[in-house]
Amino acid sequence: MGSTASKPETKVFTPNAPVDFSASFLSHLENSQESDYTRAQYTEKYIQDRVASELTKLEKEALEKFQKTTTESLDKSKDTKISVALSNEKVQGLTKALQDSAKLIQVEFSDDVKKARGDVIACLKDNKGRALNCWDEVEQFKTLVNSM
Repeated sequence: MGSTASKPETKVFTPNAPVDFSASFLSHLENSQESDYTRAQYTEKYIQDRVASELTKLEKEALEKFQKTTTESLDKSKDTKISVALSNEKVQGLTKALQDSAKLIQVEFSDDVKKARGDVIACLKDNKGRALNCWDEVEQFKTLVNSM
């Protein structure tokens, strides 16, 4: 408090070389309404405009690439003859492959595992919000599943 002046000091620097500016230029600088804030706003707007233009350019490029890809794929599909019978064969083959893989995934559980699973579900339903009360049932279920 009191160690520095409350009003900013005006410092005048005198250059070693003579510098001459016109009076109109100096008056323009003194009367300029532009401040650091407005310059920052102009800069921000410039950056936003550039980003927007780049985004629209990228969007156009992506759209052109997408259209090119789709037209090429349509042209390729026109070259190959696709019949209903051939399509039905492919669908039936894929359906059979999916059914075969589903049969491989199915696992048969013993009655003990099914009963332990039912006990866990019943305990969790009885103790809503208190899952730790079913610790014994869960541990029994886990040991039965691990022993398979």
